[in-house]
Amino acid sequence: MTDQTNTPKPAVLESQTRIRFDHCDPFGHLNNSAFLNYFQNEREDQVEEAYGLDIHAFFRKTGRAWVVGQNQIVYLQPARVRELVTIRTSIRQVSDTSMLVEHIMLDEHRQKLKAILWTKFVYIDVRKSERAQHEPELMQLFDEVVVKEETPALFEDRVKQLRDEMKLAK
Repeated sequence: MTDQTNTPKPAVLESQTRIRFDHCDPFGHLNNSAFLNYFQNEREDQVEEAYGLDIHAFFRKTGRAWVVGQNQIVYLQPARVRELVTIRTSIRQVSDTSMLVEHIMLDEHRQKLKAILWTKFVYIDVRKSERAQHEPELMQLFDEVVVKEETPALFEDRVKQLRDEMKLAK
């Protein structure tokens, strides 16, 4: 992990990616399981760019990494082959040993919700095969970038909140 500057780090990260043909079903829609790969790959790149945290280098150095403990996803509109989509990610909750990351896929113009994913990541020490506590420098980063607004406790309530926000924005 590198400290790039003293400027505040963004809580919500955003990037765009193109839906690839080989990730789609015969209808030209992104395969439901491929959504997870798009979300995880974009999050990994976003974190490295915005926070200077290369999770693979971090794992090699510490023997610690995050594993997926739980996913909750809703598919709202298809993502189509060759479509440019926007992916937003943010940490919604954090504890000493886990975090809840929200992933949102929108169309290129950020006007239509395509999918929402909540992933609970559990921090583990791979050498010991057990949960680990986040290092103080990680907790400092998380405290800086966790979304400060209250997040509904239930995934379904958050989905409704996001859908209502999109309706108001039109």
